[in-house]
Amino acid sequence: MTFIDGKSKGVMEVLAKKNKDIKSAYDLLQIISHDEKARMIYEARQAEIHDQLTRLHSAHQKGKAEGRAEGKAEGRAEGKAEGRAEGKAEGKTEGLKKAKVNFARLMLSEGEAIAKIIKYTGLSREEIEKL
Repeated sequence: MTFIDGKSKGVMEVLAKKNKDIKSAYDLLQIISHDEKARMIYEARQAEIHDQLTRLHSAHQKGKAEGRAEGKAEGRAEGKAEGRAEGKAEGKTEGLKKAKVNFARLMLSEGEAIAKIIKYTGLSREEIEKL
């Protein structure tokens, strides 16, 4: 901060001798402060650098947004596929269970023994007795 606050040319020259980065900045300041054309070229170059950085930042943000959108879409598709598969599996399991229960009811109505119903349906004694 002392470089920026330097009130005299002498203070800035001393600081420039102590630090190569300050010397580089001081030399550039000397050039552009005395030559209007050099200052305009420097300002144009700085503006171009700023514009490039802005374009890079915008492209980066756009890429992140596109990546998020793509990831969300893929996630939704995978989630739907998994949900369908789980739903089908659960549906098959429930359907098979209902079929076994209906078959057990039929066997009970025909007077079949509980041991035989257990053997053919795979239902437990408790499940059959609840029917």
